[in-house]
Amino acid sequence: MVLVVAACGNAGSSKASDSTLPIATGPTTTVSSADLRKNVPVTAPGVTSTEIKVASITAKTNNLTGSYAPLVDGIKAYFAMVNATGGIYGRKLVIGSDLDDQFGQNRQTVQQSLSANNSFATFSATTLFTGVDLLAKAKQPVFMWNINPEFAGHPTFFANEGALCFTCAGHSLPWLAQQLGATKVGVLAYGIAQQSKDCATGIMNSFSTYPTAKVVYSDVSLGYAQPLGPQVTQMKQNGVQFVMTCVDLQEAFTLAKEMQKQGMKAVQSLPEGYDPDFVSKNAALLEGSIVAPQFVALENTPQIPEIADLFKWAAQINVPVHELTAVGWQLAAEFYTGLAGAGPQFSQASVVAYLNTLKHWSDNGFIQPLDWTKYHQDPTNNPAVRPDQECANFVKVESGKFVPVYGQPGKPWVCFNRTDPTVNNPLHLSFVGS
Repeated sequence: MVLVVAACGNAGSSKASDSTLPIATGPTTTVSSADLRKNVPVTAPGVTSTEIKVASITAKTNNLTGSYAPLVDGIKAYFAMVNATGGIYGRKLVIGSDLDDQFGQNRQTVQQSLSANNSFATFSATTLFTGVDLLAKAKQPVFMWNINPEFAGHPTFFANEGALCFTCAGHSLPWLAQQLGATKVGVLAYGIAQQSKDCATGIMNSFSTYPTAKVVYSDVSLGYAQPLGPQVTQMKQNGVQFVMTCVDLQEAFTLAKEMQKQGMKAVQSLPEGYDPDFVSKNAALLEGSIVAPQFVALENTPQIPEIADLFKWAAQINVPVHELTAVGWQLAAEFYTGLAGAGPQFSQASVVAYLNTLKHWSDNGFIQPLDWTKYHQDPTNNPAVRPDQECANFVKVESGKFVPVYGQPGKPWVCFNRTDPTVNNPLHLSFVGS
């Protein structure tokens, strides 16, 4: 199994800012600042007069793509910020159980957590999401790093982005090829993981729909940890200038070494490459590579207040900021927003109901806006539920560091109207304050 998503690591500024909690606004909320301090009796799993307990289930050990434990650090950092000002409804936010699904034990771990019946919500980051039906049946609010196709179709699940469409055509990669001056591209993916093959299909569909460059080489039959000598030889012979992969970072590193060995000059995209320690150690091999994080890259300046708060409170609890730390923060902010919108007599159902009224939630501009009135639905065969805009922000590896590229000052996102038949009309946007 491989995760075909952008990844990141410890990067950005540690500059502090005044803490700002999200404002609970939406079609159904009447919550005021005074209401947020009210402590009234609530009967719900994990809720006492002084605490709201949640569970975390992450793949920490034996995971092929590394530990997802930093997700919990991000949740704790956000909870620390909330708790420092008295919590919410007179209660502290607490991770009551922190479980490891050990790659392949997700269903058993989910069952263990639900059987304990002492968690108001569950936070999750896992590779093999085999416990999905159990969480859905429990109707418990779930906040997850969305890398799993199983997310789709569950209105009690929330994430850092909506239901995924791996095979859908998009503007961003053809536009990126255009910016790089690449007219011939190559695509590599694992044959042992359907998500990886679907990712490659999406890339090829993108260049078919927006033909800024021609796919002159593709191999979607790779095995895990496979040498790539023949593939690089053929790509070099075919004149490939830009290589897009649906593989993990180690395989991308194998590709970079083989390209250097054979003298192949091409830019590589790194779908799991937002790891500053890794690129620093392998600066020469990865020079010029492009990464597109799922959120505003931490290196962007001016730094948005939400990122400044993330670094401030991560430092307060003495944890480093990695990609999953940022995602954990975003999910915790989403959970807080649901609680705030539900009111002092909150329940699991009312938190879910409130979040499902939100049409434009972006964690104060940290992520692309989410419309939970439709983003639970599978967009693969339902284009109407896809976002109206497709957005990405990019960093480039330069001398072992990430440098933001293609954005504008204060407007890091490069966006395209979904219905635009070309990639020639990018919009530079910020979602802060929107």
